[in-house]
Order: sequence, then structure tokens, then C-alpha cells
Amino acid sequence: MNDSKISLNKPTESKDPCSSSSCGGEPRITRRNVLRMIGVGAAASALPVGVPVFAGPFTYSAASNHLVACRPEENGTQSLKGQTFAKSNLHVWAYEEYDAVDRTPEERAQVLVDLGITKAGYISRNEKRVSEFEAYLNAYREAGIELVGVWTPIHTDTPLEEVQVREFFEVVDRYGLKIQWWLTLEQDFDAMPEADRVDDALARLRPLVEEANRRNCLLVLYGHGPDRWFAQAENSIEIVERLKSELPSAELGIIYNFHQSHAQMDRLQTVMPQLQPHLVALNLNGMRSDHTKIERIGQGDREREMIKIICESGWQGPTGIIAHDKHQDAAMVFQENMEGLKTILIELGYHDVAATY
Repeated sequence: MNDSKISLNKPTESKDPCSSSSCGGEPRITRRNVLRMIGVGAAASALPVGVPVFAGPFTYSAASNHLVACRPEENGTQSLKGQTFAKSNLHVWAYEEYDAVDRTPEERAQVLVDLGITKAGYISRNEKRVSEFEAYLNAYREAGIELVGVWTPIHTDTPLEEVQVREFFEVVDRYGLKIQWWLTLEQDFDAMPEADRVDDALARLRPLVEEANRRNCLLVLYGHGPDRWFAQAENSIEIVERLKSELPSAELGIIYNFHQSHAQMDRLQTVMPQLQPHLVALNLNGMRSDHTKIERIGQGDREREMIKIICESGWQGPTGIIAHDKHQDAAMVFQENMEGLKTILIELGYHDVAATY
């Protein structure tokens, strides 16, 4: 693909609090528990970490500690379409710095427990945010909240020296985290010659991919800025495919953010087949034709059709609801987003998924 096509101006040995019934009365999805549930014997449970185990409609990835739904054609079972929107799969996003209520990490974790949400992402935007990362990590662990991903913007030509990157890796190393690292290149690619943009992005990303992957973290491109070149799905796809051709063993992906995708609303249907093989996470938002950036799910006029496209594709993966409103109580915002999502799922006919709310 030619990029000119889209040119728009506690430490590792600490006890895991989710290993028992302390997390909502249900056992944590661990390799051993999954193998027990799906009936895989002791021989398979002895496989090294990182070796996938296939059984039934799911693949358990020990590297990510997730049950990953197989594509229907791979397992011959009934369609799992829409399941990615089940409440049990939701994570919260844009939470720590978008809330009218001043809360400690422990209080934020309790909000999620009260809402019945078991997953979260974390904004590691700058020195202040990354300095609080460890406190949130521990608060979420104690409350049984799974950390799905961490977002970091890159601003300079020496990203490994940026404080939010350096301190993020220090915490990852200290705790042995294996998570998605959502990464944005904030450079002004739109000001560059079109022919140079992908090569420039690749040069910046290569050392970051190596550092993330050697820590068993998945590097994920995060588009930030709805009209910016780096945020367009087609350009992210080209970057990832070029990187994978150069580094075949690289672990890479793309996160699709509704609230950063207003310029792409009309293209989602077309781009989804190319995006899906690389799509590893999704963040939802109410979407309006007038490009109002932040809306509750169900209050826009475009998110229903976008959610329908995702459902019909059969894609499965971490799916987020956002706060992103400094003037409202985030607990209320999350509740309203879940109510809006439930209504849309009912309208689309996914009643079993809607019943999880």
C-alpha cells in the first residue's frame, strides 16, 4: 500500500490476588485453570509458557493470560460474533486523568469492582502519570482488576531516553508484566513528504519493538488525533506489515480507537478485512456525523453501524469503554456507556451478550 492513499491534514514473585475466589468469587483464568476447564491433561499443562494450547472454541495464550476465541472456520463451532462486547470482556480507558472526582488508585479500583468491571488500561502519558503507574498496578491487582494495556506517546528522536518510556520499562521488568504496550508516534508526519512517512515511522519503531518484545510485551500502534496520518488505519496496517516483513518474529498489533477515528467512519467497512489480522484491542465511543469527539455510547448517530461491523467480522479481543470527561464522575460515565452499549447490542439482536449487563 502506498502511504499517499491516506493523507489527512509488586515484584514478579508477589502473590496474585486473582488466583483464588477473592476476585468476584470466580477463579482467575490461569493456564492451569483453563487446562482443567477444557479437559486438557497433565502432559499439556507441562508445556512451556508461550506454547498455545488448542481445545474447543478457544485458544489459551499463556503469554497474554487470555482465552482467545478461535475463528469459526478454525474450530467448526457456532459463531461467537458479538462476544467481544460481553461485560466480562470490557476494560476501562481514559480513566486516571479524566474524572471530576479526585480518587486514589485504590478508590478507582473499587469503582470498577462496584461496576462489575474486571479490566483496565492505563495512561502513561508523561512523568506524572508514569510515576503513579506502580501504585495503580498494585491497587488493580489487589482488587482483581487485570491490566490489559498501557499507552505511551513518543515525542522525540530518542524515545528510549524519554522518562515515560524508561520508567514504564522499569516497572515492567520489576513485575514481569506481559501486557499490550499501546504506542503513539506524536511526530508531525503530515508535514513530511508522503514518500518518507512510513520509512520514518519504521526507523523510530524498530528499537521500541525490540525492547517491548524482549520483555514479552506486544507493541501496539495507537492512533492519536483523528485527522493525523499516523492515526489512519490504512497507514497503521502498512507500518505493521512492513515491520513484520523485516522482523518476522516481531509481536505487533493495532488498537482501533473509535474516539480517534472520526475521519475513518465511512471507511471502517472497507478497511476491516485488512485491519482484522492485526487488530488486538478496541476502544469504543459514541460517534457523531458532525465529528463531536467524545460522546456516550448510544448517544451518537454512527457508533451503532460501526459496532455492527465489528460484530459481523467475528473479531474477538480486549474491548474498552472510555471516561475521557474531566467534568463528570467517571463512575457515572462508565455506567452510561455500558447502558448505551447494551441497548445497541439488543437492537442488533445480540441478546445473549446484552444479558451480561
